[in-house]
Amino acid sequence: MTRFPVDNKPSPAVGLTDFSGTTTAATALTIMPEKADATEYRLQNLSQTEILWFNDTGGAAAAFAPGSYALSPLGYYEGRSTKAVSLFCVAAVPFSAARY
Repeated sequence: MTRFPVDNKPSPAVGLTDFSGTTTAATALTIMPEKADATEYRLQNLSQTEILWFNDTGGAAAAFAPGSYALSPLGYYEGRSTKAVSLFCVAAVPFSAARY
């Protein structure tokens, strides 16, 4: 018997797909396709100077746009979305990303 609700999900290494790469300057880039059975994803901005914008609702990411969120330099985010994930940055920057 457990005292708290338990979220039974596979270990992150099970079914983990790597989507890491580099953005194209000033162009939205879809890095993860829509996936109905996805549980979570993670994203890290590897730039030390640039803000990386992401949209996990299936739309194109853009700076200061509704539905897009700012990830600070070297920032890390974990979220849940079955929709396509898109990135935008004014410069070409590296990022780490994975979904399971």
